Amino acid sequence: EIKNGRVAMWACMGYIVPEYFRWPGFCSPSLDLKFTDIPNGVAALYKMPAEGWAQIGIFIAYLELFPMRQEKDRIPGDAPGFGKLGVPVFARKCDAEGSRRSLEAEINNGRLAMVAITGMVAQNAFLSTTGPEMWFPS
Repeated sequence: EIKNGRVAMWACMGYIVPEYFRWPGFCSPSLDLKFTDIPNGVAALYKMPAEGWAQIGIFIAYLELFPMRQEKDRIPGDAPGFGKLGVPVFARKCDAEGSRRSLEAEINNGRLAMVAITGMVAQNAFLSTTGPEMWFPS
């Protein structure tokens, strides 16, 4: 649940941030596809080249198998090299009792983010936009 919550929190940020910021340059120089050419939200699924999806999948598989693997002697969400709240900066073993309050808050925020991203995707599907119109319909 904690890992799904972290992914959902990043997904919510990924829905909002591209409305205001885009990387400069090309996503795929061979296809002449710039980052600004890729639409936001669900429409990006169809515009992104297969090679881009393969890179994302390989990167996620690498994270799951190596640096962010869950060890049996650690509490859920406490990966080796990633300490408190899953951030690499705090690379020490998580103290279960000392971090209980922040971990409970992270779980609750993750649950809220899972509901939020579901709502964002549904609203994007119904209104066909991720812009301000999605948040403030006329």
